[in-house]
Parts: sequence; structure tokens; C-alpha cells
Amino acid sequence: MSAKVKTHDQRKKAHRPKGPWLNRVFIGMLTFCFGLLTFIFEGFVLRDIETIRQPDWETYRSQRSDQSLSELQVRSSELGRQLADLDRQIKRQEAEQRVLQDGSRNLQETMQQLVELQRLSIQKEVAMSEGDQANLSTALNQFLETQTRYQSFNKQLQDQHETKRLAEDEKRSVDDQVQQATAPIRREYDQEIRQFRMRLALYQLLVLIPLLLASGTLLLKRPQSGYYPVFLAFGLATLFKCYLVVDRYFPARYVNYVLILLLLAVVGKLLMYSIGLVLSPGKKWLIKQYREAYERFLCPVCEYPIRTGPRRFLYWTRRTVHKTIPPQASSGQPLQDEPYSCPSCGTTLFEDCRQCGHSRHSLLPHCSHCGEGSEDEVVKHDLKGTET
Repeated sequence: MSAKVKTHDQRKKAHRPKGPWLNRVFIGMLTFCFGLLTFIFEGFVLRDIETIRQPDWETYRSQRSDQSLSELQVRSSELGRQLADLDRQIKRQEAEQRVLQDGSRNLQETMQQLVELQRLSIQKEVAMSEGDQANLSTALNQFLETQTRYQSFNKQLQDQHETKRLAEDEKRSVDDQVQQATAPIRREYDQEIRQFRMRLALYQLLVLIPLLLASGTLLLKRPQSGYYPVFLAFGLATLFKCYLVVDRYFPARYVNYVLILLLLAVVGKLLMYSIGLVLSPGKKWLIKQYREAYERFLCPVCEYPIRTGPRRFLYWTRRTVHKTIPPQASSGQPLQDEPYSCPSCGTTLFEDCRQCGHSRHSLLPHCSHCGEGSEDEVVKHDLKGTET
């Protein structure tokens, strides 16, 4: 009795129930949400690490600049302010010049009207009034004064443009000297920034790699655990976050090498696993292969048709097995399998059960009548077939 209970417990442990399909879908959705939340949480942690301030360029340059470089920088700043003042003065002069130009244009139109009036008066032999003559004289004087001021503004603008050109030439020369003097400091600063980014990436990877190793250990050591989806979601989220960190902080050529090597390792592992299933299949793979062959009434070893009972004189293939109906199937008579061996390869396909005496499938782990047997018998049969 105890042996039967023990066998039942082992069978229950080996064949874990999957549950209703709706429950499996719900578990899949929650697993995806768990992985997404893990990815977001790890992003929060990494962003907190990124709050470490990097070295400031102005502070770094001021700490490593000598007296001559400081003087050049001060002179460059003065020239920049001088150029800004000249730009404002030039814009103001141009605005005043436009106002004078508009006033000169209006005075010119007024003078043309007064001259035309004087011409008409001469033609009609009528003398101009003293008011018109005074207006004409005043307009002429204002026009001449406006032209004088306009020419003065032109002269000032030319001087300011010349001063600006000289200041720009000097500033360009000073900036070149500053750039040459700061080039070594800039290279040192860039090296400092690269080291800082490497330290930042190291801090982030020191957080992610232990989590990745823990999830990988759980996935490898507990592949049959009911919490396997949780481990898988956590591991995939952490792995993707590690890839983003490496892609962000390390040179692209190194990232490409690492990515290609990882893909080669994964593809090679899958290829070796697939070849291993063919060369030395495991118990579950053998049981699945044998079960599918029995369902198609084909020998699991050589795929020769199993012609027993009413199927003795029938012909079918893997594709047409479901279209072949034995004669007894239509009359409702039960099919009784007898001990049978494949005439092509000699493999025993049906035998008498040691527990109940009924005929059972030789290559499947349990008897269909009493449930006696274990998965180890499948391995034994496979070893016998290999030795044969």
C-alpha cells in the first residue's frame, strides 16, 4: 500500500497540473507586468546613480590654467563685450539714419511741390506769396541740414564698422591662442569624463549583475519550479537593462562584439541542445515522441505501421492515419491489443502488464488499465533498442 502511495506521489510530482487556460493566460499577463515593473524599478535605481555630478568644464579649466592663459581669456571676454557694444551702437545709428532718410524724403517732396508752385506762378506771371517763398527757403535749409547729418552718420557708421572689424580680427587671434593653450587641458578633461562614465557604468552594473546572476541561478537550478515564469521575467528585465547600460556607456564597437558573441553562444547552445535531443533524447522527449507515434499507429523507432487486430490488412501513412477507419470501429466493438513486436525493427510495442495482466504499450511509462510503471522504464527500453 505504501509503495502504491509513493508511486502515486512521484507520478503527481512528475506530471504537474497546468491549470485552466484562463488561469494560465492570467498568469502570463501578470508575469509580463512583473517583468515590466522590474524594468521600471531598476530604471529608477539607475537614475538615482546618474545623479552623481560629473566634473564641470569651467571649474576644471580654471584650476589648470596659468597666468598667461587667464589673461588671454580675460582679453577675449573684453573683446566680446566690446563687439556687443559696437553692435548695439551700429544698430542705433542705422535706426537714426533711417529716420533721417525718411525725413529727407518728406522734405524733398515738399520742395518739389513748392518748386512746382513757383513754376506755375512764373508761367502765369504771378508773384509767389511771401509765405510760400519762406516755406521754400525753410524746406531747402532743412533738407541741406538733413543731408549733412546723414553724411555724418555714414561717416560714423564707417568708423564703427572698421572698429568692429579690427576687434573681430583681434578676438579671432586671441581665441586661437586660447584654443591652442586649452587643447591639452581639454584632452585631460575628456579623459576625466570617460573615466567618470566608466565609473558610473560600473556602479550601475554592480547593482544589475548580482540580480542577473541570482535570476540565472534560479533558472538553472529550479527549471521545474512553479515560480519559473517569475524568475524568467525578472532575469529578462535585468538582462535588457544591462544591455542598455552597456550600449550607453561603452563604445559601440565593443557592444557589437559582445552582442555577437552572446548571440553565437545562444545559437550554439540551442544547436547543441537540438542535436543532443536527436542523439541522446531525454525521458520527456522520448515519451512525447513515442506517444505521438502510438497515436498514429506507427512504430516509434522505424515508423513502420502497427498492423494489429482490425488494422492488420489496412495501409496508412503519417498523414492519412486519421482517414483510415478500421472495420470494428464502426460496429462499436472494443479493440483488444495483444503482445506485438514491430516486424521491421523487432522493437516490442505491446506486452502484458506485470501488475494487471492486460496488454499495455511497451514504450510508454504507465499501463492504461492500472497505471503501473514509471518513466525509468522508457529509458530502459531505449537502452535495449540502442544495444540491439
